[in-house]
Parts: sequence; C-alpha cells; structure tokens
Amino acid sequence: MVNSLYLAKANFLTAKKYRIDWYGAFFTPLLTIIPVFLLYFFGEKSGLTQFFYGNTNTKNIFGYVLIGAAYWNYIEVLWGVIFTLRHHMKIGQLEEIFLMPINPLGYIFGWSVLGILKVTIESIPIIILAIISNITTINIINFLGAIAVFIISMLASFGYVFFFFGITLLFKDGDELVSLMGNAAPLIGGMFFPITVLPAFLRWISYLFPFSWGLDIMRYLLMNTNTIIDIKTEYIILLILSLFYLITGIISFKLLETKSRKQGIHGF
Repeated sequence: MVNSLYLAKANFLTAKKYRIDWYGAFFTPLLTIIPVFLLYFFGEKSGLTQFFYGNTNTKNIFGYVLIGAAYWNYIEVLWGVIFTLRHHMKIGQLEEIFLMPINPLGYIFGWSVLGILKVTIESIPIIILAIISNITTINIINFLGAIAVFIISMLASFGYVFFFFGITLLFKDGDELVSLMGNAAPLIGGMFFPITVLPAFLRWISYLFPFSWGLDIMRYLLMNTNTIIDIKTEYIILLILSLFYLITGIISFKLLETKSRKQGIHGF
C-alpha cells in the first residue's frame, strides 16, 4: 500500500510539471456543459425533446446527458492505467518498475489515484448540475441506491483493467484496444441517448457491457426514466456481468502475466 502511494505521488509530481494540462483540467467540464446547454435550449425546436420523452419518459435532456457524462468519466478513468503502463514500456522503464515490491492491484491503484482526483475535479460541476436538474425526482433512498450501482460498475471496470493490463504485458498493444473501447463504449453504452434506439446488432453488443445496465438503473433511480427491461432483472444482470468481468479479468491477468514473465523481464 505504501509503495502504491509512492507510485501515485510520482505520477502526481510528474503531471504537475505540465501546467497547461494541469490547470486546463478545471475548464474541461465546459466541454460537456456547453453542448448540453445548447441541447436544452434547442431541444424543443429540433424535436429532440419529444424524441427523448418518447423513449425515456423524461424531457430533461440536460440531466439525462449529464448523468451519463459523470458516470462514464469515472468508469473510463481506470482504463487510463493501461496508457500509463504502455508509456513506461515505450520509454524502457517498465522492467525497473516491475521489480518494485508492488502487486498488480497496487499498480492499478497507484496509477489511478491521480486520474480519479482529476476526474473528480472535472466532474464536480457536472454532478452538481445533474443533481440540481433532477432535484424533483431524486429521493435519499434512490440516491443511495444509485451510489451502490455506481460502486458495482466500478468493480466491473477494475475487471476490464486487469484483463487489458495482461493483454498489454503480453502483446504490448493493449492500449489500442482500450482506445477503441473508450471511444465506442460510451456511444453504444447509453451515455448520450437510450440504447433502445440503436440498431439491433449494436444493441446486443451494448447488452454485454455491465455499464449499459448500470447507467440505465442509475437514470431510473435518479430520473424515473423507462428501463430496458424489468428493473429487478436489470439488477441481476448488472451483478452477474460485473462479477463475471472482475473474476475473468483477474484470472486472465494472472495467466497473461505468468506467460509474460516466462519470457524474462526484457520480454515485456
């Protein structure tokens, strides 16, 4: 744990050297909030509001998209660990770093702390606006339920990280897969619109992501929106998929790491 915190501190000090990126993070929420404001004001005229109401049972496009943005910000932040791993591989530091007495979870934790802090700073305005815009449909029980769903979703995200961590150690280009997923998953996972409007083949791909179900349940709890199927069945699917990805990710990481280490540390 202590070594993981040293790793997090090293990342923090490195990131702070680049001031434009560091302080630019405070303006990142505007890149989400401004387009959503435009959607809100032009939604009625463009017919978008009626489209949302017909498919989700809410006209609150503003709150709908902001909840999706905040949710995906945190889900994806753990995936950034793969890019850090790949960076150390490219500059030839991975061998030395892997000799440190840190287990895989320690690496993921140490390399995630900075990302989680930055995402929290970036997401606070988005979360506050999302809560304010849904203040009439939120109650304390459902809010706590939404937090529980979020925690389960993060466990599934850890499973993804373990799997891609192992893939990157073995094949070295796991970051390309993460980039592909990072771009596609929010679109087909319901960040901007309900997945029920997707073509059938994309909808079935979306059903394989625990995050599609997690986000759908969170919107139901916070906005009283329509759900894809019966809400109790959605809870069961979310739990099963999250455990499946977490367990599969840990097992595949162990197998891939063992195979990589057999090639010697320079085989990384």
